[in-house]
Amino acid sequence: MMAPDWHYALGLAEGVVLGLAAAVGIAAVRGGRVPGWKRHPVVRRRLWGQGALVLTGSLALPLLALGTLGPGALQFTATLVGGAGMITGAAVMHRATRDRRRPGGPASGPTSPAS
Repeated sequence: MMAPDWHYALGLAEGVVLGLAAAVGIAAVRGGRVPGWKRHPVVRRRLWGQGALVLTGSLALPLLALGTLGPGALQFTATLVGGAGMITGAAVMHRATRDRRRPGGPASGPTSPAS
């Protein structure tokens, strides 16, 4: 019996991680559920889920392009698009932690009591 090639194991691990990330994003978009360690700072949960889905897709795009197209100009373009998507997804997730009604976010308020 041969041991599986490490490429397959790495691809399987990548699929599991991206699948879990996509599941978290879908749960946030569909039901407003956010993981426990992120629940407190997130104000707009559905927006956070959309950012998580964009980030997950952007992480998968260059790897899928490399696997299907091989190294070359199209894979390089997919990597650039994926990088821009990662920045966009992270910015959307960060924006979801800010309250639109208060410019400073959920933790903003007066720093000292009024005299």
